[in-house]
Amino acid sequence: MDSNFTEWLSLLGRWAHIIFGIAWIGSSFFFNWLDIHFKPPQSPNKGVTGELFLVHGGGYYQIQKKLFGSEKTPGILHWFKWEAAWTLISGYFLLGLIYYSTSGNYLIDTDVSSLTHGEAVLLSMGTLVLSWFLYDGIWRFFGQRSFLPHLLTFFLILGASSFFVKNLSGRAAYIHLGIMLATWMVLNVWVHIIPAQKKMLQQAEEGATVDHSLGKHGANRSKQNNYFTLPVIFTMISHHYPQTYGHELLWPILLLLITLGVLIRHYFNIRHVKDKRKGWILIVVGALVITLISLTRPPSIEKPSKTMQPKAILPEVQKKDIKADVDPITKAAKVPVKEAKSAELFDLTGTVYFKGSPPETKVIRLPKKCKSSQGSIVYDNRVLVQKGKLKNAIVWVLKGHEQIKVSPPPLKPFELDQKDCIYKPRVAAVRAGQPVTFINSDSFFHNVKTKAKLNKSFNIGMPKKDSRITKTFLKEEIVIKAKCSVHPWMRASIAVFKHPFFSMTDQNGSFKIKGLPKGSYTVRSWHEVYGVIDQTISLPKKGGNTLSFSYENK
Repeated sequence: MDSNFTEWLSLLGRWAHIIFGIAWIGSSFFFNWLDIHFKPPQSPNKGVTGELFLVHGGGYYQIQKKLFGSEKTPGILHWFKWEAAWTLISGYFLLGLIYYSTSGNYLIDTDVSSLTHGEAVLLSMGTLVLSWFLYDGIWRFFGQRSFLPHLLTFFLILGASSFFVKNLSGRAAYIHLGIMLATWMVLNVWVHIIPAQKKMLQQAEEGATVDHSLGKHGANRSKQNNYFTLPVIFTMISHHYPQTYGHELLWPILLLLITLGVLIRHYFNIRHVKDKRKGWILIVVGALVITLISLTRPPSIEKPSKTMQPKAILPEVQKKDIKADVDPITKAAKVPVKEAKSAELFDLTGTVYFKGSPPETKVIRLPKKCKSSQGSIVYDNRVLVQKGKLKNAIVWVLKGHEQIKVSPPPLKPFELDQKDCIYKPRVAAVRAGQPVTFINSDSFFHNVKTKAKLNKSFNIGMPKKDSRITKTFLKEEIVIKAKCSVHPWMRASIAVFKHPFFSMTDQNGSFKIKGLPKGSYTVRSWHEVYGVIDQTISLPKKGGNTLSFSYENK
């Protein structure tokens, strides 16, 4: 499908969805407000249960609520049902357009599950359908009990949200919970509220006794819709705020936000009631807001202390041959390793091979805004093989370097760029203590979310073009994962080393580790998809200081 046409479909679909949603939610809130504020009529009138006067447009409106069967039914009655239907239809249209038709780019997160695109779509559709039957069954069979159906509905929402979070991308999980609740709301209107009203209207027109329990049943479903509304609205706008769905605690944050929405709605439902206890709702709301802000606050920047700075001392073999200038702050020699006698230090070179046929490359269908330089087709760059040579493997000395004293980490930041919705480079290797600068080169919102075990993880927004954040990883860790939660296919791997004896393979699969003294070493190769391979070597090696690694498709 033409990308420009797709963008217009998305724009018009969102516009329509907002228009229908405003019409539906507005009328829902209005009728809920009316029911709450009706007063007994000033002049008693048969069948009139409430009366209200509203000021608007240079005059006032007199609104009365009459029960079916109290008098002859008017010829024209206005129904409020299509607003709900078209809101749901446009919402599912956007779900298909954004999450189903883009090869699962927004739907799937490979860090979360191994679902294929087709499996994720089936899971999405099946769960949304099943959830309605479970929810509806709860209220059909247990609706007469006061507390049990509410508790069961709570656990259903709890379980569904957990299921979405564990199987879909964070962004998709939040949206799916909102769509699930919205589906319940619309089907409440069409399966319960409207049919009950029509049945009562039919009874009134036929002169039969009107069963007003039907109205109470519909009112109960309408009240549930009223409490679902604010959580649904949040999930609809949540994709703009990756500090929520991109957080490690995205599930608790989602539950807190749902609770917050329900409490706010409840306060507005009872604020006209003279009850001092309602003030506690605002206190709880405030506490929840403070909790959410605290939970999603980025961690403070960890700065290396002087004692944590690695000492920049050259290998022992250099000391007797080089007179070095000494920096008065670091007390470290300023002479680069390459100035040592070539007979004393060795460069380890080699190649990382790939046996057999490489895996089929997945096509990533990027949004139009991402394609400024990528072209119309972009391929997954996790596995890059050229003539049997593997790119983006990291090779480093795992053992044998422990007694080698090394130079300090570079002061120049390593740059990791978010450009055209891709991390460039995909794989990076830096020194512990070396600054790493993340850059947003796109003219739209990204975020940087890292997942680390030994270093501090963070989740920070990059709201506009040329946004930059600089972080320093102080502990050796292979590897730290970086991603963009807004665009789940964007990911990078950062290896952090406490020594300089590492290298990354180029497009020819070649690597070069410089400046190793004579000795025995264990050397490890790591690849994002194919894992690690270890080999040993003694330097100097007869026949050349070379080493090769070989991966094959699993």
